[in-house]
Amino acid sequence: MRPVRLSTASFLLLFSPADVPRGRRALRTVLDAADTGDPAGLRILARAVARLGHEAVWQVWLEPRVSGRPARRWDSPAPAELAADASTVPDRVVDVAWDDWLEEHDSELWSLLKRWNRPTTVDAAFPAHGLSRLALGDTTVSLDPAVLAATAARFDHPLGEQARDRLLALGVGEAVDLYCAASVDSPDMREFCVTHGLAPSDEVMRAVFFVRTAQQDQYEALDPDGALLALGYRSVPKKDRAALRAAMADLNGIDTLRVLAGQGSDEHHFVSLTKKERTYLVGQLTDRGDWARLWRLVPLMPLAEAVGTVRRFGAWRPAAADARELFEKLRAADPLVVDDGLSAVAVMPSRIEPVSLTLPDGFGAFAVHDLDFSPDGQQLAYAGSRQSDRGFAGVMDLRRRSSLFHRSLEFRLSHVAHLGQETIVGAGAHTHSVSNAFAKKIFLIDHLGARPLPFEIGQVSALERLAGKRAFLLVAQQGKAASDPRLEVFLGAADDSPAQLLTLRGRNLFPPRTAVSPDGRLAVLTGKRDVLATDLGDGTVHRIHRDPVDEGLNQSHTALSSSTLVRIARSGALQVWHAPFTSTRKPLTTPVWPEGDLPTAIAWSPALHRFVTVRDTYLEILDVPPTRRLPLSGEVIHQLIELVHARRERPLVRLSPQGDVLAVAGDSPVVHLYDLSPQNSALTRPMGSMNAEDLAEVRRLRRQQDLGPTARRALALLSACLKHRFRHDIGIGDAARTALVADHEIALGRDGTE
Repeated sequence: MRPVRLSTASFLLLFSPADVPRGRRALRTVLDAADTGDPAGLRILARAVARLGHEAVWQVWLEPRVSGRPARRWDSPAPAELAADASTVPDRVVDVAWDDWLEEHDSELWSLLKRWNRPTTVDAAFPAHGLSRLALGDTTVSLDPAVLAATAARFDHPLGEQARDRLLALGVGEAVDLYCAASVDSPDMREFCVTHGLAPSDEVMRAVFFVRTAQQDQYEALDPDGALLALGYRSVPKKDRAALRAAMADLNGIDTLRVLAGQGSDEHHFVSLTKKERTYLVGQLTDRGDWARLWRLVPLMPLAEAVGTVRRFGAWRPAAADARELFEKLRAADPLVVDDGLSAVAVMPSRIEPVSLTLPDGFGAFAVHDLDFSPDGQQLAYAGSRQSDRGFAGVMDLRRRSSLFHRSLEFRLSHVAHLGQETIVGAGAHTHSVSNAFAKKIFLIDHLGARPLPFEIGQVSALERLAGKRAFLLVAQQGKAASDPRLEVFLGAADDSPAQLLTLRGRNLFPPRTAVSPDGRLAVLTGKRDVLATDLGDGTVHRIHRDPVDEGLNQSHTALSSSTLVRIARSGALQVWHAPFTSTRKPLTTPVWPEGDLPTAIAWSPALHRFVTVRDTYLEILDVPPTRRLPLSGEVIHQLIELVHARRERPLVRLSPQGDVLAVAGDSPVVHLYDLSPQNSALTRPMGSMNAEDLAEVRRLRRQQDLGPTARRALALLSACLKHRFRHDIGIGDAARTALVADHEIALGRDGTE
């Protein structure tokens, strides 16, 4: 539509009202000219107001327009012209002006609002009404405490200063409490509170506030024994406790144990602390060199933490002979052995029924080629095919057991990795079909479809998501393996082409297997003879094993924990290496399986703290020593669990990142999900929550003939700790209410965790 000239618009307004399209268009032209300060436009605007009325002209001026309107519309000369007589300004205009000014201060608009001297006309229950009255100087207006506190927090608006003056006039009350609570995260608000002496009305929260705002003198005067802060710490949301602990560390004279453990209270005791809180407390006592007090806490910790803590003590030793004996036992123990040994007593059922999940469009010839869990374990990515060349890929929501998306593809994928945020990456499968060109591509697949990355690869031997980031590891066989065998290792991320990390050459690396550490920092490549460890941060490569001759021990599967590497040789032997993976060494080796009946897969389960394998229709939980200082037992299979409804033929299996769910698939659209969550043993809890019944359980377990070496050592040490504790005057369980407890000790209840 062609623009109307100003002279034409002036003529049209003589005959056309503002509520018809022609008149509205002409009035917009006049207002555009007036907005620019054009004298002719302002004169015509005055005539239009006289003829059409203020209401009609204001209504058109408030409408959004593409052209002519200044970036800050109230800076225009037009509003000043329209509002020459304040009594003629419609209520709607006043309300819009207040809304704009309350959102962002504008000096020209504030001049208009002061001249109009009218609050908003909206219902008094709305915040804008009270705030407009406050801005105009009404000191009697009643404001909602949350509104007043939020407005006082505005240091970018002049109304914030008036709200802060109101807070100072109130001195106490809900608004002051809300403002103080929010001030700990704002330097400006915190400074205002400190300068003007504002603090919460509740004395418990006041103690917390003084600590968070580093007001040492005020805190000491209010809470000399730390009792209020101890109560306040428990009332603070868990997400804010780390900040409070950091603030406590900056002040002097705070009894950290009393605050965190709630000393003297049945509800708040040391064993209720989280692992982070215990770590913080240990650090505080270590920094102060308060070894006697720290030692009294050691027998209350989980055993593995107790072993790690005694290594901080240096030359200090307990005075009592029996305490020194226990101290030296803890000092000599290996934290890895203790952690591994106690996890070995976790109980798993002898058979597990699965939850069955049917993939979309499951009909006809059907095969699943690869699976991968999302980083949080709540989704499952899959790739497969129905016909010789065509494939599919998608993601299932495991909580709702429903499809998030499913894509039919013109090609097949051999590998898939779930990068999180409902995005997966897949590698094409090498076939003899006309679609073989797709095998050289990496695809990103999500709700928008499947799109190739601008990058070509050889035959993929591994595609793994890396923990803690939306990234993946890709290992591809490049060149002709017979004449120029080489592997290329790439790192990639969502929407980025993979970047080459390194190239490895040698026939001893073929056929390759890959394992990635749980933290995503290390990759191990195992071949016919060579075993290489690769730092994924800088690409450093260390050869940790090389067979001098080819003994036919080419592995079938490999897995990696944070400290241990295992692989299954075709002979049925299990080979084990331990960190650090920086030099050539001979593995611990023992025969485990018949040569013709090897497991389908092996993986590390953080939930079970064990390597697990799947063989036939059984899950095997392995007992692998966490350190090279322990022997590799001939009885490696610690427990055998039947996987109900699992296929006997070699199925496709994938373990979740947490190690608590096993997915099993094959030549059908059904994926079986097995819950591997262990039945938690009381022996892994803080020792301060254990009682005489737990000691009896330890004695019973130690009498078992099939107890592994790490479990035997850990249980012996746990037994020594419990015997030491039970010889002292500390109440356990229900007896905590009646036990005679010294001032420096803690009465313990049965509920061990927060």
